[in-house]
Amino acid sequence: MPGYPKARDPDRIRRLVPIVLLAASLVTLTVSTRSLVGMPERVGLTVLGFFQKGFSAIGDFVAETVASIAELRRLRADYDELARKLEAYTNLERGAAELRAENERLKVQLGFSQSLPYERIPARIVAKDPENLYATFMIDKGVEAGIRKNMPVIAFQDGIEGLVGRVLEVGRGSSVVVPLYDASSYVASRLASSRYEGLVTGQGRADAPLLLRHVKKRAKDETQFGDLVVTTGFESLYPADIAVGRVKKLKVLEYETSVEMELEPVLDFSRLEYVFAIRSIAPDTGGRTSPGGTP
Repeated sequence: MPGYPKARDPDRIRRLVPIVLLAASLVTLTVSTRSLVGMPERVGLTVLGFFQKGFSAIGDFVAETVASIAELRRLRADYDELARKLEAYTNLERGAAELRAENERLKVQLGFSQSLPYERIPARIVAKDPENLYATFMIDKGVEAGIRKNMPVIAFQDGIEGLVGRVLEVGRGSSVVVPLYDASSYVASRLASSRYEGLVTGQGRADAPLLLRHVKKRAKDETQFGDLVVTTGFESLYPADIAVGRVKKLKVLEYETSVEMELEPVLDFSRLEYVFAIRSIAPDTGGRTSPGGTP
């Protein structure tokens, strides 16, 4: 029994012989047809081609990126240049618009000044009191232009002729004007509709209402909000019928014999640029103006 496996070795060999012959035939057939010739080269070329394509794609990407960056820089430079030109054109247009607006304002002021029944000296406001301790401002005309102390000063704004104040001090080429809203200013005035008279004074601030005081008590029944108050011209520095303000509020005290009215000025003092110092023309002097700036 120990020798039984050896007895079957010839059978195993006989079964392996056809397999070996088939393998040999395949090898012989492959070699004879040269199908394996160049296989390593083809494998190498395939791998090399893959890497070449990758490197080429990377190179193209880098080149396109660099070109794009250069193009962006050029576009940025063009944009900056166009922005500078646009800003310059905008400034030119703004300057032209401001000149046109200034021209229109001057035309309006000129047309207004030509219609006034008194001598007028146009002036421009060049400075204001920064501390507002004294409610004054400076104009660019003085003695050389014919300005005199206590001359009334008026302005034309939004189609209305309004009282600004009076000349307080005069220099050679400039003058100081104290406006209507100064606390030391007093103007004889009347209600334009009912003709009741009073005295207008300021409260020291441009944003505070004017006060019309010493008006007869019965005027309250004939006064409405918005009624116009004008100068009287009686024994005053100011010509008659120059607009001062409009009634905003009435204050009635039982123990008083008069009423007090708050007025909104007809002029917006914060927007004033041009004013006129005026002097009435005396009819009995052949067109000559009265001295000292008084009517």
